Amino acid sequence: MPHIQPKILLFLFLLPAMSLQAQEKTERADTTMMQEVSINGERQRISYRLDRQRIDAGQVLTAQGGTAFDVLRAVPGVVVDADGKLSFRGSQEFLVYVDGKPSPLSGTEALQMVGAANIRDIEILTTPSAKYKTDGDVGIINIVTRRSETDGWDIAVNGTASTWGTLSLDTKINYRTGHHNIYIGGQGSDIHNKSQFEQRKTTASPSPYNERVTSYADGTRFRDFRTFIGQGGYEFNNEWHRLSIDLQGGKTINPRGGDMTYESTEAPLLDSHDRYKLTKHLFQAAVSYTWKLNERGDEVSISNRFRYDNFSEEYTESNMFSLDGARQEGTRGYETEHHWDCDGAFSYKLHYRSTGTLETGYQYTTYSEHGDYRICYWDLPSQAFVWQDDLYAPFYYRRQTHSGYAQVNDRIGPFQFDAGLRIDHVMDDMDLPTITSRHKRYTELYPSAHLAYTSVKAGTFTLGYSRRTNRPGIWKLEPYITYEDYHTRIIGNPDLNSEYIHSMELSWRKMFGQTGVTATIYARRRTGVVDYVRRAYDVGVTLDSIINAGNGWRKGLELQVTTKPARWWQLTVNGDLSLHNFRATYEGCTSTHNTTGTAGCINNFRLTKNTALQFDGHFVSGHHLTQGWEKAYVYFDLAARQTLLAGKLQLGLVAHDIFHTARYHSLRTSSLLSSETWVRPTYPNIILSVSYRFRQPSSKAKEGAISKEAEFVGKDF
Repeated sequence: MPHIQPKILLFLFLLPAMSLQAQEKTERADTTMMQEVSINGERQRISYRLDRQRIDAGQVLTAQGGTAFDVLRAVPGVVVDADGKLSFRGSQEFLVYVDGKPSPLSGTEALQMVGAANIRDIEILTTPSAKYKTDGDVGIINIVTRRSETDGWDIAVNGTASTWGTLSLDTKINYRTGHHNIYIGGQGSDIHNKSQFEQRKTTASPSPYNERVTSYADGTRFRDFRTFIGQGGYEFNNEWHRLSIDLQGGKTINPRGGDMTYESTEAPLLDSHDRYKLTKHLFQAAVSYTWKLNERGDEVSISNRFRYDNFSEEYTESNMFSLDGARQEGTRGYETEHHWDCDGAFSYKLHYRSTGTLETGYQYTTYSEHGDYRICYWDLPSQAFVWQDDLYAPFYYRRQTHSGYAQVNDRIGPFQFDAGLRIDHVMDDMDLPTITSRHKRYTELYPSAHLAYTSVKAGTFTLGYSRRTNRPGIWKLEPYITYEDYHTRIIGNPDLNSEYIHSMELSWRKMFGQTGVTATIYARRRTGVVDYVRRAYDVGVTLDSIINAGNGWRKGLELQVTTKPARWWQLTVNGDLSLHNFRATYEGCTSTHNTTGTAGCINNFRLTKNTALQFDGHFVSGHHLTQGWEKAYVYFDLAARQTLLAGKLQLGLVAHDIFHTARYHSLRTSSLLSSETWVRPTYPNIILSVSYRFRQPSSKAKEGAISKEAEFVGKDF
């Protein structure tokens, strides 16, 4: 297909007119005041509460056969970069919870762990209250899984395959009777991401040498997510007691790499192969218990989560061969780790009046990791890999956080509010006996507040604020060089400081006749921004160093409009526009001032009672990097779903980037470096998914059963 101009495609998918036929429905929860809006009986894809937005995963057909990662891609402000990592409002720093409990993994890996077929909703808390952890500058993502609603057996099986070679299979068996619920399940998945990669890089040596070398790389890159996890648990719930026990264990493997031809002005044509693989064997146990003390509803809660990785290894490999297959250069690095973390919480909630609660609590988190790093290099004369004993680096890292908080929630007439204060005391220790050490002790305050006002005529207004932080983990502190590929090396920074964020948000939601409109203005003030800076390291080789680059503001507007132009067609148009100001304080970084944004047009078509179709168009604008610029692009997705056997069987077909227009074109420049990179996802990417769910209700009465869809109420393990 010939190249289509992004501006033309953007015009095409924003073209549909928005005639409006709908009716409003508002549901208020006792303590969270969620406003749900339905359009002719159908929920919106995104709905809102006092401190969060909720995405209905069942309406995102383009996520079929995917994961939580794919459900979030349609949210305004969400962007996926060339490496397959998800960012929200310009940040990749967020916490991931599953049913109110921390995921065993973090970031994009945690999102890829939960299949979309098992997800009911995803909640995004952009200004979390003081009772939640303070890590993650754009907040918390909580994945609410599908739960059995009636007594009896509930069995679900989901399978996926794609033209990229993705394969996944998961199953969950649930039995509920009265106050008791038992479940067991497992998943195995091998998710693939493939792309074409080109890069032109010019490095220069400082004066007086002034050598300039230009290199060219051309080939393919891949990134995979492989997960093999088993899970089981027990739940008990009656009027006075709630108990939950959850066990998970298994293995994750995340390889990535590339195969490219490499040519430079100083070297002949060579074949370059680089590999990275992170392997984890993990186990996690989580227990929570809540005791209702009296008829007024006062309650005491206690919870604990323990995770242990009995083996974790990062393996890096870079290889350089001549065209006749003779090895010219190579490295192999091994970072072997053992780590465990434990989180606990105790809280007391007082209902001082019918609409008001006061909650106080104590929470702790401890994370420990020890291991060593080794590397060997190819020795050309001896034709063998030689260990570099002087680069052997054993390490030990531990961080403990002790927190106390108090928070009040209440409602007065049309107003609802919460306000809280959290105190974190942090103990941060790292020892690398052959290199350096780090020992820090500090105490910090983290306030939060939310206010909501609801009026039939004016709509709903919500205002929120919270202070957040990004504390660097050991993977950002390690001061030894690892290899991303043969021409790109990475080093951590033991002097790296935490990044601090003030997050503010104002939202307005209203139905105009039969049109649902939501507008959100947000602002984030970041100090000590953590980012990578790239510099020339060797002939044709660059080094990425992690640093506190400077300070910045991000101010933005998000907009969503939902309507039904016809009974069989639901249309959602959304987008965000943000202004980013960054003032560099680190040499080699550039102060920037730019505007960036995203736009989406989501069309859901109900062709028959059991047949649905979805067509999406998305635009991602260009934006500044710390040292350069990334250009704009558009992409389109098409999905279909067919329901059979009275709703028990669902078949899904999804085609991503159907016009092959998604591409990542970035430029980085500094005084001694010029780098230009092109990444284009492999075409086509078509996914087939099959989901089967069998329910056999019990003959027993449903009275006393566990309430469906337990809310994420902030057990901050």
